[in-house]
Amino acid sequence: MKKIISMVLVVCLVFSIAMLTSCGGEKSSSANGLSGSIKADGSTALQPLLTKAVAPFKTKYNFSGSVTINGGGSGTGLTDVMSGAVDIGNSDVTPEEAGKPGEGLVDHQVCVVAVGLAVSNNVYEKIKSITSEDLTAIFNGTKTNWNQITGWTGGSLPIQVFYRKSGSGTRKLFEKYGSQVTLTDTQISKFPNFTKKESSGDLESAIVSTPAGVGAIGYETLPYCKSLKLLALNGVACEYKNVYTNDYLIWGYEHMYTKGTPNKTVHTFIDYVMSEEFAPTIIENGYGAISEMKITRK
Repeated sequence: MKKIISMVLVVCLVFSIAMLTSCGGEKSSSANGLSGSIKADGSTALQPLLTKAVAPFKTKYNFSGSVTINGGGSGTGLTDVMSGAVDIGNSDVTPEEAGKPGEGLVDHQVCVVAVGLAVSNNVYEKIKSITSEDLTAIFNGTKTNWNQITGWTGGSLPIQVFYRKSGSGTRKLFEKYGSQVTLTDTQISKFPNFTKKESSGDLESAIVSTPAGVGAIGYETLPYCKSLKLLALNGVACEYKNVYTNDYLIWGYEHMYTKGTPNKTVHTFIDYVMSEEFAPTIIENGYGAISEMKITRK
């Protein structure tokens, strides 16, 4: 009798383990066909959004592989995805706009991002909007004091300009749709009131900590502008309702580039970032929805 009971217990135990394994397997990486790892780098503007996607993506698909999201700038992302160093190259601009080869790259447009005209608090107290002409004059080094700027209500205050390094997608967008001034780092280095910053976070910190004796201006994507004051451009505020209608001009698409068709794991991650499930996170973190755009750019 004891042998029969023991055999029954063993059978029940084996059945229970099999059931648990089966239930868990429905959510495992192998059952979903997801394996390996995901590596991306590039745009520091897009980096924080993709970083937020990692945890819910791994939970949803019970993915145990690594997902690495690095920065480096849009130029780095495009170069690395072309060479095969990463699975995804993130960029604020197209390869053509970045002056990079793009043969064989597949573009996955995730969202839009606006570039704000960020200024230090002492500047915002004296001016709320800037004209395109004055913006150009500041960034080509012609105007170096805020009292030369139309609409300025204060006294003499030297202009401190912060700009992003060469290869930055944010810089490309700003130069093309904002300042309309394209200079090399060597040319810019001749302007004593210009200071280069390596990343979005660095530029944000520099403007926040600007000394009282100067008035800072720089350009930054909206996800990094939560603690910054933004000037309107020609009276149009840097808000997504104005981006959607193209009334505010300094904006671009956020791209996730892959070399050819990505493998299932990488494709699933990109699909998740572009899904309705993740859409609220995009809006909450300072990006705009492509579906809301009333115009398109090539």
